Amino acid sequence: MNVYPRVFLLSLVFLYSLPAQEIRVAASDLLSGYLVNPLTEYGADRSIEIDIDSIGSLPALDQLRANEIDLAVIAVPEGSELPGEEFIVHPFAYDVAVVVVNQNNPINEISLPQLGGIFGSDEEFNFNSWGDLGLSGWGSRNIKPLAGPAEASVTLELFKYSVFERGSMKSGVAVVDASEIEALLSSDAASIGILSGMPTNQNLKVLMVSSDSASPGFGPTSDNVHFGDYPIRLGFFIVYKQRDQARLKPVVRLLLGDVVANELESNQLMALPEMVRRKLLVDLDLEK
Repeated sequence: MNVYPRVFLLSLVFLYSLPAQEIRVAASDLLSGYLVNPLTEYGADRSIEIDIDSIGSLPALDQLRANEIDLAVIAVPEGSELPGEEFIVHPFAYDVAVVVVNQNNPINEISLPQLGGIFGSDEEFNFNSWGDLGLSGWGSRNIKPLAGPAEASVTLELFKYSVFERGSMKSGVAVVDASEIEALLSSDAASIGILSGMPTNQNLKVLMVSSDSASPGFGPTSDNVHFGDYPIRLGFFIVYKQRDQARLKPVVRLLLGDVVANELESNQLMALPEMVRRKLLVDLDLEK
């Protein structure tokens, strides 16, 4: 018998008996559900087993340090330190709280201290009427604060973390279903609301927000959020070890690509600005 067919068959047996490549991912439970399908489809197309775990950000970092996972997608609150000395870190996405009023309300811009005075108890200020904020002709109109976070959203926690200095939410703030808040805001010119994403009702207006009374306000656009001008944001970051860079580069490219960006945007999260993602992808290709 010719030895070459036997060698060829043995080689095929050896090849197919090799374990599939495995990539272990842990993602913040605030967005992990939006990554499962893109990562699973990517792995299936390339015979890569991608294991995706949904856990908190601190446990994910602990698992990364212990070599129990290969890549983490973590949430890092504003003002917290990034683990840049230990790992390669890329910005990934943002969650924001959006402040909205009726289109007929003359206010266009508001500061964090003013929001604290409207929504918070035991803050520096206490605002109960629009006249308290200096709106001409609106002195007698009481402010009607509403909050309509999306299901499983951390919008309220993000808002309180970003806005309140010492207190908690006022008892007078009405927390309503996310499906109802836009209609309520549209029907009452004296109302102001906290939303998990941009409104769709044409009778509503998104306010620009400033960090303090001396700073300019910015709207929640992807550029303003990414560059830190819009102050009510929670950042998510891709984190992995330098030694795994070459092996994980295709997965990082997927996470920074259009498919995942569209999935995030359709679920009221904010992807990086397109030009920022493009630059990160170029830089990723140049890294060795």
